[in-house]
Amino acid sequence: MKKLLFSLFVSSIFVSCTQDLGNLSSISTEDVKMNNNYELALKQQTYTANSLEACVDLALNKVPNSVFLKNAKVTSKGKKVTIVADVWSLAKKRPEKNPELSLNKYKKNKGQTSKDKIKLKEGMKVAWSHPKAGEGMGVISKILGMMASIDKVVGPDGKPGKPVRLPVSVLKPVK
Repeated sequence: MKKLLFSLFVSSIFVSCTQDLGNLSSISTEDVKMNNNYELALKQQTYTANSLEACVDLALNKVPNSVFLKNAKVTSKGKKVTIVADVWSLAKKRPEKNPELSLNKYKKNKGQTSKDKIKLKEGMKVAWSHPKAGEGMGVISKILGMMASIDKVVGPDGKPGKPVRLPVSVLKPVK
């Protein structure tokens, strides 16, 4: 009786032991195209089946658009094979742009000015309101780049003032 119990005990130990079959960096039963983009769908999922191929198929069928498993740890317990792995699937494609849809008609070119903007010229009478120069009116004598020299300056009180240099952006034409 002791021999029978001992043999049952020893056989139960061997049957219940799991064997580590190995670690695989990448495994799949489908074609993997390297020019496609893939994304991680599920991390560290466990799948069990009768064979390694059935286990991989089970894992890939559980997740839609899944292609391969990465960082797989394969173990066996008796006749069952277990895989713990990350499931990777095809990345969602970004919607393609409609070539007929053109938003460029709303963009301005760098050199293009808006239709409402009035082009300032020398000799034109202008008014301004500037934090440093205050308010006033005058006549443009010279325009250099984005700055304008203004002569014949008249202050808001009607008294004549000194000539000023102001940015063109603060000047408004006066009729």
